[in-house]
Amino acid sequence: MGRKKLFSLIEIAVAMAVAAIGVAAIMALLPVAVKSTSDSVGDTLAADAANTVIAQLDSASWDHFEWIQDLKTTKPSPFSESQAKDYANMTLGADESYKVEPASGLQNGRFAFLFGPPGGVADFAAEVLCWREADTNLNLTTVDGETGKIKKPALRMNDSSLKHPDNGEQPFVRVFIEVSWPLSKPYKKGSGTNAAYPRQSRLFVREYLDPTYYKPVE
Repeated sequence: MGRKKLFSLIEIAVAMAVAAIGVAAIMALLPVAVKSTSDSVGDTLAADAANTVIAQLDSASWDHFEWIQDLKTTKPSPFSESQAKDYANMTLGADESYKVEPASGLQNGRFAFLFGPPGGVADFAAEVLCWREADTNLNLTTVDGETGKIKKPALRMNDSSLKHPDNGEQPFVRVFIEVSWPLSKPYKKGSGTNAAYPRQSRLFVREYLDPTYYKPVE
């Protein structure tokens, strides 16, 4: 019976090198996977934040449409770094899973939106900016009250007959909602201690028509 042939040191070294290369390749993928998962979670929470804001805007559009019309026609300036840091470190109330800060920020078009465990610091803190479209040179489709057919040509939004009877504003408003995160680390160029994690941003659009004009135009 012959002796069993053993691996040489060279063969073992080669096998270990191949294994090391494989492990290194797998480890290199981990940061990518972690970032992808983090971005996915952030996208979901950003959509949740936008939906919450949209729900409040929807409610306001029925009760106080002038509130929607009073939104700025230019994108509000973001928070300063110190403001962003203060909001990001804010603690939620004992019965709160999310918070809007400052409370009056929705009407001003700039606020922090915080998600997290009740009584704890937010797990997700984003800056939300809201503003409305300035251009009123848009078309509004109207319906004939008798035939139910769409009237042609469509009325221009700057048509004087479409202005609100109380404040002279246009009845159609397109609102932009930008959600940016993380709140405590705004983007800035640099390296080392001067670098900051770049923010992720998502833009949502919502259109509103004054409830006064929901009835077909005669």
